[in-house]
Amino acid sequence: MAKKRALDRSKVIDQAITIISEKGLSELTMPALAKALGIRSQSLYHYVANRNDLLVLVCVNRLQVLRQHLTKKIIGHSGLDALFRFADEIRDFLLHDKAISSIYYGLNEYVQNEQIREEVLKIVDLGEKLDVGKKNVVSLHSLLGAVLGYVFLDRYVIDETEKEADDNYHEMLLRLVAPKLQVEGTK
Repeated sequence: MAKKRALDRSKVIDQAITIISEKGLSELTMPALAKALGIRSQSLYHYVANRNDLLVLVCVNRLQVLRQHLTKKIIGHSGLDALFRFADEIRDFLLHDKAISSIYYGLNEYVQNEQIREEVLKIVDLGEKLDVGKKNVVSLHSLLGAVLGYVFLDRYVIDETEKEADDNYHEMLLRLVAPKLQVEGTK
């Protein structure tokens, strides 16, 4: 009787996420991953074609987790509360999930990947379904771009306390939405 493999693609992806989270993206090599899984490097190629393929799979996995997380967090919310919760949850997820943020900000290498594109579009579609009164929002794409940009600043550039970062981030969100609200309030 043939011995059933204990390893599968999801375990490979999970271990890759662990390595990125604990040691950083640069430490995720095929030999390091194989060693962590307790297999030979050549055996990894039964599950992934190469490191780029692995990074795409990790990114897709993390985007799927983000979408599931967003769905749970925004249920029952509407209007600007839903919009701000959506933006806050994306920011918090990207700030605390080292695997997605490490890969996402180096995404120019993978941007042509259809799987990643589809997962990003699913998140955009989720945001488009929010009942926010579209007349009050500059655009969801602008908002998401601002969130991603601010996460990059939070993570790699600006030296602020957590409270300062939160306050500045929320001020930026209000600036994207509030001008339309203020103009409508004066009419």
